[in-house]
Amino acid sequence: MPVKHAILGILKEAPRHGYELKSIFDERIGNFWNLNYGQIYTTLDRLEKEGYVSGTEEEQDSRPDKKVYNTSPKGVQELERWLQEPATKPRPLRDELFIKLLFISRENPELALRLIERQTQIYMEQMRELTKTKYRLAKDGINRENMMTDLLTDAALFHAEADVRWLNHVEAKILEYAKT
Repeated sequence: MPVKHAILGILKEAPRHGYELKSIFDERIGNFWNLNYGQIYTTLDRLEKEGYVSGTEEEQDSRPDKKVYNTSPKGVQELERWLQEPATKPRPLRDELFIKLLFISRENPELALRLIERQTQIYMEQMRELTKTKYRLAKDGINRENMMTDLLTDAALFHAEADVRWLNHVEAKILEYAKT
């Protein structure tokens, strides 16, 4: 998901400043995508140069002025174009873990097995956090506002479960081939 389109989507709802954008992004997408303030402001600058958003300075009492951004008609058109296009490629399988296993499994199967165990623990912790999110969403009640967050949480859980299953498969194969 390009960050610029997420920002356009949030801004289409209402004008916002960078700090608000980051808060809303984290609330809706933060479990799936880490974004820092620098990325927000760099993206806003680029969107403004491209004519997708406009920013206006607003004075604040006893605080520095803040710049509030709004989508332009061109920005709304770009967001709507992007929303209608399917993702052309499935999620790429570029993963640091794959490269590590490629090189250590031949040389040192024990090291590969330890890495698999530690990586599985990371996925299990991610699944615990995602399950907490699911519980919180269910407790608050699933509605139009949080339905997509619920579905994205499902997707993340399914991916983590698949990764754990794959790691179990890799572990079994390493153990099988270590015997030969």
